[in-house]
Amino acid sequence: GEYGIWAAFLGLLVRLFFFIPGELELPFLALLLVIVAPHHVMSLRGTQQGAIISLVIAAYLAYQHFSGAGSLQRAFDQGSIIATVGIVCITVVSCLLLI
Repeated sequence: GEYGIWAAFLGLLVRLFFFIPGELELPFLALLLVIVAPHHVMSLRGTQQGAIISLVIAAYLAYQHFSGAGSLQRAFDQGSIIATVGIVCITVVSCLLLI
């Protein structure tokens, strides 16, 4: 719809004019793909295939975050405790969507 077009436009502006770290590049592009995707991809919402895609993206984010921090313990010790808790919550919710 109209909101999706504007969200994709703003996302592309952010991508063009601001630096996006390498660990956020793939999830950001996946978000843009889902926003501007045709009806076939949008029909994945609420299905098991959509939950699997969500879980893969969450696992990739968790891997990048924890490998960048060094370990799970160091991720909680550093100043990024909110990001660590957020990534853990996103991964757990994605796992729960498969049930």
